[in-house]
Amino acid sequence: MQYYIKDSTLVIEGDFEAVSTGLNGGRSRVNYLFNKQVPRTFNPPDPRKFVRDAALELGIKETNFGLLTAVNMEYLQVIEDDYLTVFVTAGVSNASEFRVEKVGTINIILFSREKLSETALLGAIITATEAKGLALLEKGYNFLGTNTDAVIVAYENDSEERDRPEIPYAGSSTEFGKKITKAVIKGVKAGLELRGE
Repeated sequence: MQYYIKDSTLVIEGDFEAVSTGLNGGRSRVNYLFNKQVPRTFNPPDPRKFVRDAALELGIKETNFGLLTAVNMEYLQVIEDDYLTVFVTAGVSNASEFRVEKVGTINIILFSREKLSETALLGAIITATEAKGLALLEKGYNFLGTNTDAVIVAYENDSEERDRPEIPYAGSSTEFGKKITKAVIKGVKAGLELRGE
């Protein structure tokens, strides 16, 4: 896995097994993950087409999962803990729809260098979402997220180690879950503090 910023976009390259709750999400083997900064007034007629076009503009022709955010990439948080790397862009000027109607997003990308079972791959979404909500509550907010938040969870394929041990679960009481919780809370809080939120 390698990552870099290009054209106000976090780009992560590798050979991943991944799940995404983003606009063009799902479950797939992908070569790229990205988180693109868009204007606060962003409102395209076809957001899914926009994500596809954004990938092509970045020169990404291989399979990918993409996210969109109004958060400037200078506020990107990269948290590393052993085999886990977490990327967070956090803005809360847009609380959940039943609270406030403004613009903002919290995007979380979890990357594991250890193989994940299907259960852990999907369960990590829940644990990351719980941690995000906890971070917001601890910051004094009365909502658990925004109406455009998204999560990607990925681990890198290793063709030479097909039978390598896998992490079975990602619940908050597991070692993996504790790493997710700690990193997401740290990333969300730090990202919001940099933005003065």
